[in-house]
Amino acid sequence: MTNKDLILAYFNCYEIGDRNRLQSLLDEDFQFSSPHDPMLTKEDYFRKCWPFHKKASAYHIDTFLEDKNSIFVIYTCTTDNENKFENAEYFQIENAKIKKVRVFYGTLNN
Repeated sequence: MTNKDLILAYFNCYEIGDRNRLQSLLDEDFQFSSPHDPMLTKEDYFRKCWPFHKKASAYHIDTFLEDKNSIFVIYTCTTDNENKFENAEYFQIENAKIKKVRVFYGTLNN
């Protein structure tokens, strides 16, 4: 699996609600940060962030920038009530697993 495939699989897990597969994509020492959730552990990430999969119906990657061990994406997410918002996420990859994610929030479009 390429790094790009890894990130696409990450978003697909939210679309289809596949927590087991998502867990397999994340490093044991996974860390997640966003403006509202700085430096979450893997356990905290699943507790606080995973429930959003019930609202996320589709992700469209608008920008995909990649180097050897990191990927930056800008995407549009469509929710179950057809709202859309844009976010940017920076992924660090190590040993074919997602090691860190930093999220930068966008605006909600109705």
